Amino acid sequence: MKKMISLLLAAAMLAAAAGCAGNGSSSSEGAETAYADGVYEAQMPEYEYGWKEYGRITVENGVITKVEYDGISESGALKSQDEAYKTAMSQGNEANGLPGVYPEQAYAQLLESFRESYDASEVETVAGATTSSGNFARIMGRIMEMVEDGEPGAVTLSAYVDGTYEVEMPEYDNGWKEYLIVAVRDGEVSAVEFDAKNEAGELRSADEEYKNSMTAAGSETWPEDYSARLEENYLKAGSTDEMEMVAGATTSSQNFKKLMRRAMNNAKNGVTGLQTAPEYEDGKYRAEMAKEDQGWKEFVEITIQDGKIAEVVFDVVDADGNYKSADEEYKKKMAEGGSETWPEKFYAEILAEYQAKNYLAKDMELVAGATVSSENFQMLAPAALQRAKLGDSAVMTVEVQ
Repeated sequence: MKKMISLLLAAAMLAAAAGCAGNGSSSSEGAETAYADGVYEAQMPEYEYGWKEYGRITVENGVITKVEYDGISESGALKSQDEAYKTAMSQGNEANGLPGVYPEQAYAQLLESFRESYDASEVETVAGATTSSGNFARIMGRIMEMVEDGEPGAVTLSAYVDGTYEVEMPEYDNGWKEYLIVAVRDGEVSAVEFDAKNEAGELRSADEEYKNSMTAAGSETWPEDYSARLEENYLKAGSTDEMEMVAGATTSSQNFKKLMRRAMNNAKNGVTGLQTAPEYEDGKYRAEMAKEDQGWKEFVEITIQDGKIAEVVFDVVDADGNYKSADEEYKKKMAEGGSETWPEKFYAEILAEYQAKNYLAKDMELVAGATVSSENFQMLAPAALQRAKLGDSAVMTVEVQ
């Protein structure tokens, strides 16, 4: 089973005083534990969206007297005090049907849960702050190890949590579902397995008929070959950005990168167990017409958040970045020519139709007075979503068919 066996084996911060003496206890019965006095601190290995979260525990006279947790920017600003971030996070959560939580509030909840037992594994995840909750558990868990070992000081966590991480594609493609397993040991990727299974659980790399059909069609690679090469290419490069694709296996190469990015994201948060990759990768994806029409070029930009379509923009832009939907002169000329619609109006109608058809462009009805734009949208939107499936932010150009 290839490497399966080895894989499976293989500065004011939010603070709260711990309270009265005895809060340094690690026992559920409240027996006191004398810890070595000092300051114990741990931080994440890198900045995420401009912030690096960290925590600190202070021990005085053998007991925990202070627990702190926050995020800090490169300039030294605290995440809990950033009003712009607070507003954006709160509004973003509410827009996605989550509690309008923000850093100051989330950190306070995490600290309150932590102080109940000083066991980071028992801290409850805060809805709307999943990433920070995971970071909190890692950071405070490491700090408590330092406290219990009596080793004051500051440490930086490794980028990845040791474990085995498995991710699969969301659906079968021609009877096969590709998957990837990553083993992380001592914070580093130690082994990778990439393959595909059918519904019977059979491996594509062991399917001689599949191999023969590829080679008979003139291919110089086949599943067993390109799977091994992709694994080797990643381990050699150390990142999906730098690794080489395999000629003749473009789709599998792209899927490998998608699955690897998801697996390593899970490894950052210690999320083990079989996970299914979302159909779409978070980010912004743009598709535009290949040719201009009288100086204007139509485009679609789709924003994916939490694996789902969060926003769709459809408009026309000129070389200077001007949008046709905001061109009052163009609107006036259309009205003078007898038109009952104009860009701002029919672009909105096209988007409404797209949403009404559950983001299936092929099912859309053409908008009256905007036939060409409707047809262009039906080409552009799927092209942008194809980029989103791969997590490829490069602009896609579309030729008129």
